[in-house]
Amino acid sequence: MSGAEASQPGNLVQGVCYIAGRYVKVLFDSGATHSFVSSLCVAELGLLVKELSFELLVSTPTSGKVLTSTVCSECPVIVEGRRFKINLICLPLQDLDVILGMDWLSANHILIDCGQQKIVFSDSKKSYVMSAQQVWSELKEGSKCFVILTQMEVKHEEEMSSIHVVKDFMDVFPEEIPGILY
Repeated sequence: MSGAEASQPGNLVQGVCYIAGRYVKVLFDSGATHSFVSSLCVAELGLLVKELSFELLVSTPTSGKVLTSTVCSECPVIVEGRRFKINLICLPLQDLDVILGMDWLSANHILIDCGQQKIVFSDSKKSYVMSAQQVWSELKEGSKCFVILTQMEVKHEEEMSSIHVVKDFMDVFPEEIPGILY
């Protein structure tokens, strides 16, 4: 798929980001392992390029396999008002300026909402502790997704003989009682 095909509405999740004083076209791509910037964009924006100590062989849908050894390291990028420093590997992209791949998406806990064709930033300030009853109520009202975390911790272990009722009847209770943690 070319950058021109990607820029047609409905095909992929795309937007704009702000780099070096200019808005550029960006593709949010969960199929890309890394993030990339077009060589043309690098030249137009005068971005600082570093040579890698190795060559990368990048497989692309349009150009096949491309060898590259340049990167814009920790390039300041603004996406939807949020600032990031992203390593952008330089590639000869056409009709597309930047591809933000899984390295950026996963590191920043970004979700791609394919139905709305937008990205969703996780907001750690919006985590809630809910009771089981509140979760049940939310499910009844149509909520479809919860993350449920539990933790169990044994504070101290008790000897069978230290339990009041058990110590009075030690001859009745076996050494190990199924279901009781020691």
